[in-house]
Amino acid sequence: MSSFTSDSYLGVETRNRLQLLTEWLSATDVRITAVGDVDMSTAHEFSDYVFRRAGNCKRLVLDMTLVSFFDCAGFSALQYIDERCRTAGVTWLVQPAHSVTRVVDFCEPRSGLPISTSGEFESACA
Repeated sequence: MSSFTSDSYLGVETRNRLQLLTEWLSATDVRITAVGDVDMSTAHEFSDYVFRRAGNCKRLVLDMTLVSFFDCAGFSALQYIDERCRTAGVTWLVQPAHSVTRVVDFCEPRSGLPISTSGEFESACA
């Protein structure tokens, strides 16, 4: 899933560090998949994408199982998403990669973020 852009005039190759995909499961249920790094340089892009793509949903699943790197900025993005979802009455769930779980546990073990341990996406949007 990696995409590369070659800047041949600079002799530098850059890679998109975060890829995001939206899948509407029904008229009100959406799954957003994140692949790559959610860190200080991509956390704002991540949360903006979630708000733009899931703006009218009632149920949201964030599939973060393919996140390879996650830091405290990513944790802050999840807290912001949580705040906005609570305000809008959106039920949401995070399906985490190990890197996500590790940072969430470290930053605030009792954060109250809806972190799934079952691995079942469909039950989250049923």
